[in-house]
Amino acid sequence: MLVLWLALISPPALAEDCTHTKSTFKCVKYLKNYDGDTVTVSIPGVHPLLGEKISVRIAGVDTPEIKGKLPCEKDAARTARRMVESLMKNAKVIELDKVSRDKYFRINAVVLADGKNVGMTLIKNNLAYPYGGGTKQKVDWCGRTRR
Repeated sequence: MLVLWLALISPPALAEDCTHTKSTFKCVKYLKNYDGDTVTVSIPGVHPLLGEKISVRIAGVDTPEIKGKLPCEKDAARTARRMVESLMKNAKVIELDKVSRDKYFRINAVVLADGKNVGMTLIKNNLAYPYGGGTKQKVDWCGRTRR
């Protein structure tokens, strides 16, 4: 009885702050990902034309291509895709930080899953390399060496 009474008089738990800023979207909902560096999300509080089922390029990384030429590149691409899917599906809080447009006018953002930088996690696991948006490096995903 005492527990019920305390629950009734205690202030409600603070709701997560989902206020967006010019460069950050909060309370993002993960939908899917095609590969290791592109995710599809819904952004609450944004017009559906811009915020529902929107593709986001993970800033600062490039991952192997799903449609790569070599089997080992395709394997690495599937591993990267599974890692991103796991991080995003299991996250309680997803944010897009440092949101901008890339050279193809796609949304580019640092993706945070429970505060963990998804791009940096891919790099640490040797499933991506740092990429600043210029000419892509040729990467031997079989031996994981850059040329």
